[in-house]
Amino acid sequence: MNCERANEALMLDLYGEAGETDAAALKEHLANCAACRRAAEASREALAEFRREPSPRPSRETVEAVLAAAQSRPSFGGVFALWRPALWRAVAVVVIALTASFAIKFWPRTPVPLAGERASVATQSAATETSWDAESVAVSEHIRLAQADVAIGSSLDNRIAGLRDALSELRNGSDGF
Repeated sequence: MNCERANEALMLDLYGEAGETDAAALKEHLANCAACRRAAEASREALAEFRREPSPRPSRETVEAVLAAAQSRPSFGGVFALWRPALWRAVAVVVIALTASFAIKFWPRTPVPLAGERASVATQSAATETSWDAESVAVSEHIRLAQADVAIGSSLDNRIAGLRDALSELRNGSDGF
């Protein structure tokens, strides 16, 4: 253990917080180092002297002077104390109103393109029109196919009804079928 570490271990030992290994290493170091041994003895004597001295108590005059000074301070109670919550509410309403008016006045109505995006906005709008045309053609084709499916479905329904009728006639006409 070096002298610096011994000093740290000594402080822990003085307050009873040193572990067994630190206490044993400190004891060994103090046996071999006269400077640390003198510092340890001085620290132990100073701590013992400090513990013997009673803690200072303020005089009666000091206590009375402090109490008198505390009582003579102006109080902000009374009407101001009653108005304090209302004042904070009013401040909150003003802040909210200012924030809302600022947002309404300066909030952009439409997205503002950045400098690099301005050229691409025209391209995007042309592409949007082209895709709109392609989508309308596709929707028209879907409508035409659906109408064809309905026509096929109704003709199939007519054929199925005819087959059912023919089957029921066959069953009714000949008992052995």
